Amino acid sequence: MSSIFSKLNSELESFGRRASAALDEGRLQIELLRVKRRRDNAARDLGMIAYHREKGVEQDQRRVDALVLKLSDLEAEIASIEAQIATQKAVVVSVTDTEDDEPDSESEREAELDAEEPIIDEAAAAPQGDGA
Repeated sequence: MSSIFSKLNSELESFGRRASAALDEGRLQIELLRVKRRRDNAARDLGMIAYHREKGVEQDQRRVDALVLKLSDLEAEIASIEAQIATQKAVVVSVTDTEDDEPDSESEREAELDAEEPIIDEAAAAPQGDGA
């Protein structure tokens, strides 16, 4: 009886770790989207400055330099978050791979029986004689 409870407890702990890892990855994905949106807005602003320059409107060079630095910083932050997401995915995989690796002989037998069943219904696949 205690082995059932210990098995249940270990399964619940495993589920909790997977759920926690999935939530952490979700938070990172949301943060990645926020940073990408900030990068896109900065790139848009820089593009508008370039457009106005081409139209002959004088633009402040300090604003251009600030946007270029901001884009560089945001790109670095995006790379960092993507690396964290990759690490988080590796953690999720390692948690799910530590499941019970012992083969379940009953399920293996069922899989073998399923493999032996014909895929095509021979009666339905037989040519039908319609007399014509």
